[in-house]
Amino acid sequence: MSLSAAIAGVRHPHVFVRLALLRGQPDVELIGFHEDDESIGARFAQETGLPRFPTLEALLARRPDLLVSEALDTELPAIALAAAPHVRSLLLEKPAAPSLAAMDELVAGLAAHPLDVEVAYQLGYSPSIERARAILDAGALGQITLARFNAGCPIGCGDELWQSVPGDLGGVVFTEGCHMVALILETLGAPQEVLGTIVRLPAGERVVSDVVKRDLFAPPLAADPVRVGTLMYEDVGAAILRYPGLVATLDVTAWEATDWVHNWYLEYQGTNGTMKVRPLPPTLELTLRTARGGLEAGEQRIAWPSPAGHELTLVPDPAYERQLDHLLDRLRAGAAPSQAGLRQAHDVVRVLDAIYRSSAQRRAVELDHATDAAEVAA
Repeated sequence: MSLSAAIAGVRHPHVFVRLALLRGQPDVELIGFHEDDESIGARFAQETGLPRFPTLEALLARRPDLLVSEALDTELPAIALAAAPHVRSLLLEKPAAPSLAAMDELVAGLAAHPLDVEVAYQLGYSPSIERARAILDAGALGQITLARFNAGCPIGCGDELWQSVPGDLGGVVFTEGCHMVALILETLGAPQEVLGTIVRLPAGERVVSDVVKRDLFAPPLAADPVRVGTLMYEDVGAAILRYPGLVATLDVTAWEATDWVHNWYLEYQGTNGTMKVRPLPPTLELTLRTARGGLEAGEQRIAWPSPAGHELTLVPDPAYERQLDHLLDRLRAGAAPSQAGLRQAHDVVRVLDAIYRSSAQRRAVELDHATDAAEVAA
């Protein structure tokens, strides 16, 4: 059985990765794309050779099985809701909406349609994250009392369009921290209480970056001057996430000195062991005091093959591939529609909204209504 796919909204750089992967599927026909912005649409058609549809309605009239939307956060909910009656599956760029109110409306609207919906948290498909979940499920670490999570973007990249969308809840904590919050929910579930701080630093050091992507179609400049404290949104943010039996911390900076994602990590401190995980490049370090959960005592380090370089997250890798394969395999099998991925993404925005509200109100915020996303995803 052959499938059809299309793209609506081509404003985010991840569109090139997902287009390349779709083109590598022998049983998938790429119908084309639509983009409201005339200049960007014309350039994308020229760069990719993909047929361009003049309106979203014209594209949806072809009733693609899968629609991928790489629109801006503020545009994406309207595209997804318009597409819902015409497609079988949606893959939406994260975080899928610019605010919790918009995400609430999106989730409620899509629930009325029998279709698969997943948000583009591809890092959850990384082999290191998959292995970490198995170790946690086996109870090898004993009781986890503390967990630490770090994310961010390289120097200056907080000034890129994708971290500076007018109308978004915030900047790097929202647009990049959402990836890490998704991984927290997958491995620990939803916290009961959040204490957050979101900070715009005073004007500080001027640095020269070779990582900032100013244009969707062009590589970063070799020397791009940027300055701490001059971003549209925050420079740094942090949160304490309280659970019944443990405390987790999250910190995010727009000023990492490393390349994309290289400094991100997840760390779990248990009574029988410690585990530190990097989603990309995928690595896992594990230390166990005693054998447990089918694992031997001692230290081990596992590394998986991965691309490298500045634009690590813009290169097809196993995480991107596994997410797309998951959606396509469900379509091929005629699986019953599922929106578990969307519900998890809803919880991600709930947690992020609580972090920003906590910071603004200078108090802890309870999360009474958040779903346990770890159970939803199971």
